[in-house]
Amino acid sequence: MDDPRLVALGLVPPPPGQEKAEESPAAPASTPDWQPLEQSQYAPQANPFSEAANSIPQYPDPFTTPLPPAAPPTPAAPPQPVVPSIFNSPNSPFSFAPPAAPAAPQAAPQSAPAAAPNPFTSPNSPFSVGTAPTSFSAAPAAAPTTKIDKKALKRAEHAVQAAKIAEEDARKNAKLAAAQAKLDAAQAKIDEREAKIAEREAQKAAKRDKRGEQVAAPAPVFVPPAPKPFVPPVFVAPAEPVKPPVYLDLMNAIAKHPNVIRKDVRFGMFGRARLELAPIGIALVGLRTGTAYTWSEVKDIEAGRGRLVIKTEADREKVVKTKESTTTVPYVEKLTRPLVISIDGAAEPGLAPYVAKIMQDMRAQTFNYHATSWLEYENALERVRSEFAEHDDPFVPAVAGALFAFIFFAGLFILPEIVNLASDIRPPAGSGAFVVQPRYSWLDLRSFVMAVGLSALLTRLVLRLGLGSSAVAWARGSVRGWHTTGPRPLRIATRELARILLSTTVAAAALFLGFAAFAPTVASTLVIDSAGLREVVPLPIVGIDKKWTEVTDVQRSEGPGRLEGIGVTVFFSGGRWITTVDHDLSGGTDGQLLKVATSLWQNATR
Repeated sequence: MDDPRLVALGLVPPPPGQEKAEESPAAPASTPDWQPLEQSQYAPQANPFSEAANSIPQYPDPFTTPLPPAAPPTPAAPPQPVVPSIFNSPNSPFSFAPPAAPAAPQAAPQSAPAAAPNPFTSPNSPFSVGTAPTSFSAAPAAAPTTKIDKKALKRAEHAVQAAKIAEEDARKNAKLAAAQAKLDAAQAKIDEREAKIAEREAQKAAKRDKRGEQVAAPAPVFVPPAPKPFVPPVFVAPAEPVKPPVYLDLMNAIAKHPNVIRKDVRFGMFGRARLELAPIGIALVGLRTGTAYTWSEVKDIEAGRGRLVIKTEADREKVVKTKESTTTVPYVEKLTRPLVISIDGAAEPGLAPYVAKIMQDMRAQTFNYHATSWLEYENALERVRSEFAEHDDPFVPAVAGALFAFIFFAGLFILPEIVNLASDIRPPAGSGAFVVQPRYSWLDLRSFVMAVGLSALLTRLVLRLGLGSSAVAWARGSVRGWHTTGPRPLRIATRELARILLSTTVAAAALFLGFAAFAPTVASTLVIDSAGLREVVPLPIVGIDKKWTEVTDVQRSEGPGRLEGIGVTVFFSGGRWITTVDHDLSGGTDGQLLKVATSLWQNATR
């Protein structure tokens, strides 16, 4: 027998005949002997429970009393969605659903005889044994998911992901295959073009051999290489980006400080930078790179010989590349930087001590704009301007320009002669040898460079000896553009002249490089004797070291401006030649060299 609690919860179907007993109005089929008296609805009624408690009721026999008639079937409610579980699955051994019974034909409704009410059939009786009416409908509970179902769901999800990945890989491979096909097609065109070129060259070679009555070798057949199989490229993960240096943040903080002091500085020969000073540290900003230090990392600040020397010691990191990866290695950076203070593009060595005092006060955290170091610095700037204003005289640039032009033209003619005299080589007396060496003139570019360097050095030396420090003050002010009087072309010429006079290092380097540029041609001095023709300094590959057996001809050449009006030209078998025209000849004249060279050549070739 089924438990009524399971029936009430909806887990077990009710027994036949009690499915809808609570919905049918149980009308008595017949009038029994016991029947309560009908009373008025307005009269007070007695409590049936108290009367039943004081008297012994007579109960009908449950085995002989007929059951109440079944209520007419009501239309079925729409089916609710059922969650699959082990309790309602048709193949589960735990299913409680009874087998479906065949639907009975609906009978025509007929009136059944009313049954007499009794304590066992009355719906309000405490002794009723009928199915307790329920006023609620149990909602279908969701069955818990088993481990088997979870594994199946995970396998399904993995299958879907694998399908997506395979589809994406197929798409990428298709694109790569299309790109490789284009490359193969382009390579095939190139191979075809090369095959045509090779065939054309073979035809030309065959024609040449046929004209020379030679047997032509078979033309090589170009076989294009077989296309390589497509190999999907290997995608390498990008390298980890390198972390920017720590001092960049300090540079930005110094640049944005409201009380930052900026000064232009120069280092080396061509180095240009900007020095930024702030209470939190110093920054040296160049055109492409820069660095910054806190005041605790600045170990020493000195000023001497017009330069500001800063010694720093800071912790830095450098990137080291290995075969496997790139790593960052910490190290201690120790540097000493000599800097020259610059104003508007011109160096001012006199300001180095004042800037050094300002930096020392900032390092000691005692700097302010009312301190002695700052006031002395401002006074030094005022003195620089006032000194230029005192010596801003048109006489100074006129004298400087005239002196520069005179020394330039003099050096343009004198310097080549100095080089010629320095490289003059004379053969030994009575040896019968001749020496041919190059001749340098003022039209040479090297002579022009040497003349500019020499005139700049001598002009600055003369002005410094004649005018003292005022000449340098005038030149620096002119470079800064403080000279505002006169026409614009004259001001530009004065500014460039002052710039040349101040560039002593560049002028000395130009003079030295000009002399050094003549060294290769000095080494090309040629000696001619009975052994042959050779250079004094043997140069590999380009040098001349020939015997008379390698000479093909000795000719007489026209030599305007020479002593005899002629020159000598010697030709060699390799196509090279030498001549005495536009060269200096020592050891004899051109006529004597022509006779000796012809005699030596003819004797060697007999």
